[in-house]
Amino acid sequence: MEKTKKKGSFRRNVIATFLVITILSLGATGFISYQFIGLIGSSTTSQSSLALEEQIRRNMEITAEENADVIKQKLQSAEGLVSAIAEECEQLFDSSSTYLPRSNIYYDYFFQYGAAGTYPADTHYDSRYGINISWNYSSWYIPGSDSTNYATYYTANQEKLERVSNLDFMFQYVHAQLPEFRWLYVGFENDLWINYPGSSVGGTDTDRNTDPWYPTGDEFYQAIRAGMGEMVYYGPYLDPIDNVLLMSIGRAVYDDTATLIGIVAGDISIENIRSKILDVQILETGYAALVTQSGEILAHPNVDDDVYERYDTQFGRLPTLQEFEVDGTTSALTTVQMNQILSGTTGTIEFSKDNKEFILVHTPVGVGGYICIIIVPVEEVQEAIPLLEARITEANVAATMFILAITVGGIALAAVVAVAVANQITGPLQYLMDLATRNVSAMIREEKLDAEDLQVDKRYMDKDDEIGDLARAFQGMLDSIKEDEPQ
Repeated sequence: MEKTKKKGSFRRNVIATFLVITILSLGATGFISYQFIGLIGSSTTSQSSLALEEQIRRNMEITAEENADVIKQKLQSAEGLVSAIAEECEQLFDSSSTYLPRSNIYYDYFFQYGAAGTYPADTHYDSRYGINISWNYSSWYIPGSDSTNYATYYTANQEKLERVSNLDFMFQYVHAQLPEFRWLYVGFENDLWINYPGSSVGGTDTDRNTDPWYPTGDEFYQAIRAGMGEMVYYGPYLDPIDNVLLMSIGRAVYDDTATLIGIVAGDISIENIRSKILDVQILETGYAALVTQSGEILAHPNVDDDVYERYDTQFGRLPTLQEFEVDGTTSALTTVQMNQILSGTTGTIEFSKDNKEFILVHTPVGVGGYICIIIVPVEEVQEAIPLLEARITEANVAATMFILAITVGGIALAAVVAVAVANQITGPLQYLMDLATRNVSAMIREEKLDAEDLQVDKRYMDKDDEIGDLARAFQGMLDSIKEDEPQ
């Protein structure tokens, strides 16, 4: 008897069915995951790019704020030291003061020109100042005096001079604490001037007689006096002696009867502050600047000492931000934008110059009305975005390949499982079918039945499932055949 041509078709159907279900489920899951990754990847790229640009802007703000804090701390330290001198001065001129008069008082003329007058032993030429100075003593000047009549003016102001000379010790201490102080001084309402470090401030005798200097007539003196005891920031401006950029910090001082004595102030060099600003670099070509509340430049990479001298000579002021942030021949910053920068708040604006877009972040220093600025080309901010997008794309491809590998691996594993499951189901059926075929063939040929063919394999008989039930039923059938077989 020929074997049926459909032998094994049930096994193939089981395997095929299992694989189809697996492929459909894993394929659908993989496809959905792939689409989801694409959607998330696109959204992530967009959001990450925006977040990166926003983070760079925030970093610019942080840099501006950090620079402003450094400048603020420096100026507050200077302010505190000037305040200490002012308080000491007021105590010296208090009616209850027990000061001891000092005789180490030197007229300013002789520091520079010698002649017959006296000057401190430590007087020496200082290349940073370009004149002779003393770090141990201050000098005094009053308009109308010269090298021939200074003694008369000394006698008229002796009581003040003997009191205020006690500040020499305070001057020395302040200079040691903050060397950026180029000058420290006390100005009296009668134009008596005390200067530290000790040096000449009135020029030659000819200068003193033809064009005497009246301190109370100067704008800086009047500005500090108008503060009525509050700390005042004035400048910056070029030192008329050696063209160094300075700012004045000072306040008016009063005696115990609330009578105005004059002013106490210091001129602090902003070179150190400028260097801190000019050393700032953001990304590749971004830079920092420092401006006053009127928009005049204290520090800017395109403004050097020669520019300050030229503007001071031609215009009597410092260059402005609008004059150095230009697009062609016109200012790149509008009046509205400048008003925003000078508003005393932290903010961001965008402007164009030289066919490029720029981001400008501004933040107030917090003292003196000064404003710290950071400027960066927009294209440099955006250059980092393609790199981020490329990294996100790489991550998406890696995730897609992982899903594909998992899907293919799942299908391969499903095939192995399908074969194993099919074998578990169809193996016993195939065995019983072959056993039945052999017995039927023997009966048809009227041959004696093989004893082994009349006994179902004990492995299948012992199963506690449908296969076991079938095997035991089949064995019952074989037992019946065996009983009917002739002996």
